[in-house]
Amino acid sequence: MTKSIRCLCGALAALLLLTLATGSVRAQEQPVLRWGADPSGGAPYVFADPARPDEYIGYEKEMVDALAAAMGRRPEFVPTDWETIVSTLQRGSFDVIINGLEPTADRARQINFSKPYYIFQLQLTVRREDERIHTLADCRQRTVGTLGNTAASRLLAQEAIPFRSYADPVGAYRDLELRRIDAVLMDVPMEMYYARQNPRLKPAGAPFQRGTYVVGLRKGDDALKAQVDAAIDKIMRDGTLERILRKWNLWDDAQAELRAQLEAPPSASNSNTAFDLTNATFNWPEAILRLTRAACVTVLLAFGAMLIALALGMPLALGQLKGAKWVQSICTLYIEFFRGTPVLVQLLFLYFGLPALGIALPGWLTALVGLGLNYAAYESQVYRAALEAIPRGQWEASYSLGMTPVLAFRRIILPQAFRIALPPMTNDFVSLFKDTSVAFAISVWELATAYRELANATGQFMLLGVIVSAFYLLMSLPMAHLARRLERRLQRRQTVAAVQAEVAA
Repeated sequence: MTKSIRCLCGALAALLLLTLATGSVRAQEQPVLRWGADPSGGAPYVFADPARPDEYIGYEKEMVDALAAAMGRRPEFVPTDWETIVSTLQRGSFDVIINGLEPTADRARQINFSKPYYIFQLQLTVRREDERIHTLADCRQRTVGTLGNTAASRLLAQEAIPFRSYADPVGAYRDLELRRIDAVLMDVPMEMYYARQNPRLKPAGAPFQRGTYVVGLRKGDDALKAQVDAAIDKIMRDGTLERILRKWNLWDDAQAELRAQLEAPPSASNSNTAFDLTNATFNWPEAILRLTRAACVTVLLAFGAMLIALALGMPLALGQLKGAKWVQSICTLYIEFFRGTPVLVQLLFLYFGLPALGIALPGWLTALVGLGLNYAAYESQVYRAALEAIPRGQWEASYSLGMTPVLAFRRIILPQAFRIALPPMTNDFVSLFKDTSVAFAISVWELATAYRELANATGQFMLLGVIVSAFYLLMSLPMAHLARRLERRLQRRQTVAAVQAEVAA
């Protein structure tokens, strides 16, 4: 009896292993639907689950699961960046974009669209105590925050309303609270999740300006497009999409209208995906003007930051070399902190951390100060190396002539050290022009950010890249040329002084 039971258990175990192995093979053989989205600040579309940060949730995450099941595929999420999501799709990193993507004419030149699966509206948000803004027309002399390369940003540009682009909605609504901007314009799903429950904010007027969300696909993927369209029809008809939207409080009359279109006979009005009314038409003169304005911001940031770096670098170097032990410790701590942590983290701390202490700086000033503090640490080491390169005899000779330490430093040591430090200082200044690009993280519209937004909106990466590179060269080459001329002049002066000293001797 015992032997029979053992045989039976063995047979069951073998059957179980065979079943698991077969299921694993089938799972591996099942086609994959790779979908790209930006989970950073991506609620309620797709975002990291606060309770389980290693998993993603969101209504589009659940919708993709339903679409993939209807297509007989296994969904695979590929996190990406919103600004580069179209170009990343074209590179083949994933199969489809499902991330609140609006169909626009500029995107239609680069990718294909599925039929719409959601109708959204825009919502203007202001501070709770603000009684000046009730409609978008009230914002013509004020600054509005929004996401870059969206229907909202296109509408603001179309209406000539000043706006600031953000990488995610969190930063926009936070800046609104801190009075850095006057209003925020976002799609209703984002407004519901990030602003509606905030007691410091309120909606300004009712939602307006309808648009649609679609699935983005590569040009030529017609078979996949047909499968996606059929899957959208299926989850609409069987009520799966409605259940998902109701779960996330996103079901409304507009979604019912979209579902009703499935039962209507095909017509010119509903047979194709309609483009938003806020399409962007690429205008080269306007693009060059925007790049020029962004280049001016870059120059302001670079020069301002370098002035701070030069002003702080020398005291830090002297503190490390000649200061008391506690002074040396403080200077070393400052230098190692700013050299040992990423400048991006430093900017985010200054921009979002300081307001907790009651200090809320504008974005451009935060970038200027943050880059200046960071580069001061590097400049201090350039100065320290230059000062240590001056022979000790120069100090002793100055003292023998009756000079005080301060006078000797100013007239004898500093000019020689400056000539030694000039080449690496110039190199740092040129690098600073390029490092201003990190200011995009705090919504400063400098040259690299302008290139990123324009290129992703139009697909003109090559030509715009050449133009932006020319801007950077026009900004940096003159400084390098002036530095070389100054270096040669100082070299000639030193040579003349040496000859005069020999003649006098």
